[in-house]
Amino acid sequence: MALTPIKELINDALPANLQFKPTREFYKSVGINKHRFSKILKGDLEPQRNELQAIACHFNIPVSKLL
Repeated sequence: MALTPIKELINDALPANLQFKPTREFYKSVGINKHRFSKILKGDLEPQRNELQAIACHFNIPVSKLL
């Protein structure tokens, strides 16, 4: 199963031995609910620009990599 670009970027932003597991604080920080974020990661929904910016900011990824 191929990773979606957002999933790849999140994995690249984390240390090699750490797997991303969203927390309640993460959802609050990025302003995306659990259900929607799951669909974005699976590629079922296109994220909005403000959601991409929030994800990039949270993981300290240049937003240009997500656009």
